[in-house]
Amino acid sequence: MTEKDYNDEPLSMTGAVPPPANGSSTAPCAPQAAPQAAPLSAQGAPCATACPLAQIPADVWKTLLHRPFRKRHPIFFWGGIVLLFGLLGGFIAKVTEDGALTAGDQIALVTVNGPILNVEPTLEWLRKLAHNPSVKGVLVRVDSPGGGAAASQEVYDALKGLAQKMPVAVSMGSVAASGGLMVSMAGQRVFANPSTVTGSIGVRMDVPQLQGLMDKVGVGQETLVVGSYKDAASYMRPMTADQRAYFQGLLGDMYNQFVDIVAQGRNMPREQVVKLATGKVYTGQEALKLGLVDEMGGRDQALRWLAQKTGVSVERKLLTRPKEGSWLGRGLTAMLGLDAEGINGLAALVGLSSAGGQSDPRTPAFLYQF
Repeated sequence: MTEKDYNDEPLSMTGAVPPPANGSSTAPCAPQAAPQAAPLSAQGAPCATACPLAQIPADVWKTLLHRPFRKRHPIFFWGGIVLLFGLLGGFIAKVTEDGALTAGDQIALVTVNGPILNVEPTLEWLRKLAHNPSVKGVLVRVDSPGGGAAASQEVYDALKGLAQKMPVAVSMGSVAASGGLMVSMAGQRVFANPSTVTGSIGVRMDVPQLQGLMDKVGVGQETLVVGSYKDAASYMRPMTADQRAYFQGLLGDMYNQFVDIVAQGRNMPREQVVKLATGKVYTGQEALKLGLVDEMGGRDQALRWLAQKTGVSVERKLLTRPKEGSWLGRGLTAMLGLDAEGINGLAALVGLSSAGGQSDPRTPAFLYQF
């Protein structure tokens, strides 16, 4: 059979071999029935060329066609999504609090409200402001009768350090006396309302006396000490003359520190401050004449002064400390007008600890307080 014989005869679609071209009726081979179709995976090389997907293992197909994780475990999937967004929101809030995501310069607000006793939240806020490059000035709003001697000095020192980096203006509210006045001395410009109560430059010491009550209820206490002044401030007996002189010396030292702070803050001769440091309080109008404040005005006037010094618009929202505390504390803040620090300080003054128990009544209190 020649090449022409193969090329000229069409192939049968049924797979049968066509008869020879010379007309012979004898076929080279008898037609056979088509073999039964074999499974796809057993057809060998010809099927591999026509259907490559058949070569993918069955376990791979099972994995690819498996239900997605979000449908098999919807609680874990959506819970993870919520947790992710929560963490992201917390991160953004934290960074925004530190000022990293805040566009442009800002003026920060520092509030000193109520008795100055628990000052750690205020000090922490001042530390954050000192390291925030977007803060260009600080407005200090003081509405406090003072408080602990050391606590008042801590806030004053922190504000004084901040004032060396940026302008600090003080706006006195209803009361800025004693420790409240000391804190105000850190400002480069001090504003007061005409009826603001300020002054009260001095120091006092409170020693509880319970011996009369103890005698009535028939309860006593005996204390052994080593050191003649170790039990000098006992609540069970009045002080002796020596003990009184001892504590008077401590108070005198604290008094001199207060006088020095006012003299430095107001750039005033010390002798002039001593004349004012009799424990008297003054109205804001009197304080202006005496040199304890710089200008009559409220918070808006202080903010305008800061805007001129820093170039930050007065319309710019103030950077404030994030709210803290429980829902109960926030409720008391709304009803009584006290912040969490003021509530804690008020509790300490009436003899209650922050945990709700009684504080030790034997502890003497040294106070810069009106």
